[in-house]
Amino acid sequence: MIRNVLSSVAPKDVSEEYADAVLEQRDAALRAALRESYSKNKWGQFTTRAALISYTSPETGEDRWAVYYTDDAVEELEEADSRQEAEERYEENVRDLAGCAALDESWWQVTDVDGVPTGDDEDDEDA
Repeated sequence: MIRNVLSSVAPKDVSEEYADAVLEQRDAALRAALRESYSKNKWGQFTTRAALISYTSPETGEDRWAVYYTDDAVEELEEADSRQEAEERYEENVRDLAGCAALDESWWQVTDVDGVPTGDDEDDEDA
């Protein structure tokens, strides 16, 4: 089951305490991301980022997996009960977002999802 832990556009499916405890682990989890797709601007800052992350559930102490997504307007963290469920959600999100790109552009500069087009870093320096 997918649960919204953090969302700029949808209600949370967990308590504030749970969300806060997960957010305390977010930065470390992102540094150790299991999978990642992203684009950066000419200063090396993320403009769009999707990551499959893992952390410890604040309630049970068990491993949890989540898909983290951020861009200039949105920040989302969706938690799953299994790594497989999170992997499937991650790939679905990366593919869906790649489909949003203009015909002559790529949404992602870097991705680990097979078949998803990526842009050349040199072409994106003016972004």
